[in-house]
Amino acid sequence: MATAALTLEVEEFWESLLPLVEDKQVIPVVGAEILNVNIDGIRTPLYLAVAERLLTAYGLSLTELPEGEVVQPHHELYDAVRIVAAFGRRRDRRPVRINDLYRQINDFLRELLATQQEILEPLRQLASIRDFDLFATTTPDDLLARALNAVRFQGARQTEEIEYAPKLPTNRRSDIPEVPERVRSDYAAVFYLFGKADPSPFFAIHDEDALEFAYTLQAGNGPERIFSQLRNRSLLFIGCNFADWLSRLFIRLSNSDRLSSDRTKKEFLTDSNTIRDRDLTVFLERFSQDSRFFPMDASAFMADLFRRWSLRNPTTAATTAGHDAVPTGGDIFISYSSDDVGAAKQLFEDLQSIGAGVAWFDKSALKPGDNWDQQLLSAVQRCSFFLPLLSANTERRTEGYFRLEWDEAAERSRRIQGRKFILPIVIDPDFAGDMGHYRLVPDAFKAFQYSAAPAGRMSDTLKAELTEQLRMLRRAKAA
Repeated sequence: MATAALTLEVEEFWESLLPLVEDKQVIPVVGAEILNVNIDGIRTPLYLAVAERLLTAYGLSLTELPEGEVVQPHHELYDAVRIVAAFGRRRDRRPVRINDLYRQINDFLRELLATQQEILEPLRQLASIRDFDLFATTTPDDLLARALNAVRFQGARQTEEIEYAPKLPTNRRSDIPEVPERVRSDYAAVFYLFGKADPSPFFAIHDEDALEFAYTLQAGNGPERIFSQLRNRSLLFIGCNFADWLSRLFIRLSNSDRLSSDRTKKEFLTDSNTIRDRDLTVFLERFSQDSRFFPMDASAFMADLFRRWSLRNPTTAATTAGHDAVPTGGDIFISYSSDDVGAAKQLFEDLQSIGAGVAWFDKSALKPGDNWDQQLLSAVQRCSFFLPLLSANTERRTEGYFRLEWDEAAERSRRIQGRKFILPIVIDPDFAGDMGHYRLVPDAFKAFQYSAAPAGRMSDTLKAELTEQLRMLRRAKAA
């Protein structure tokens, strides 16, 4: 997310961040990029879906915008509100009043969230890192609070939700306790930086709203104790994609001293877009050398953060979320030889694109006998689908950690009737359908039709098959 002088080497970035996380000196700030929901089996950015519904309601189309207008990635709602205000028409043909849009956006958001039956995997991973106790969100949905309640409190609504808006009624204002650990040792709180969705204008839906929130916050009208924590702890921005002006303003507001001073706290920023903002990166390079950048898709970053934190904290990771301990909970378990880790990661990304929750873990550095053995084999017993990756490498290796997983899955498959469980996938580029070529597999695998995903890239046919299997599974669970 910056020039070479500002962008740290990957390992240096992690060596700077992880010790602060473990010292409970970091507050994650979650943005829209990490919020990809399932809509008809397709992973879709949540606020892109809200923006599309809003435009349609006023006779506009996301695919045919007025000349000169654009909807930017991860800024979709703000852009859609601006376009509707300028070009939209109500059914009675009168101009649109922005104050009328809050209720509609709240309704669209509630309708979309009502269809989401599972916790988003990046939020589940974030909630599982127990060294985080305070969180902030830049979006008005309650998905982060839901994830914390599911992972840490068995679904009970124990997460404190701190709302903030310039004109929020007094009876809805709250703050964190002076000493949270005295309230409960597992205290967790989410601060809604730009308000929480509501039929009234108590959350930001456009740039001018965001400016007003930031202005009143710096004027001292927000919750004092949570804002004090934001000033004193380092901040980890995950997929926030702030506009240049708002990035500069918010980073300054969250520091007691000017950015060019010798500061003790840091900002860690990771997303897929801000790296392209040359003006911002040059500004921070020159005046905020305690800001750290990591240009990476927010969901991929969250998976890597969870993996690295878990490796450093195996005991906590194994107990932090009960049955959702590492590996992460999900529908699908990918099993592969460490020689095929590149193809496995590609398949993981393709599975994410169709909304599949993946019980996946990069085991390339692990060996039999590590503390993870029982955790991984337990995940084989919990997953809904087991995907063994077959290759020339698995044929070559007569021993390997993946073979323990394959045997475990084969044993479990004998107890499953009436649905698919094992879906063998050949990742060799030259696979021509000759299943007899792969002999070093459990006998149970030979009963199933093999699919192909050269180098881990799924064909449209395989994506459609897995999407349908997931739909059938979720319908069965809901019944």
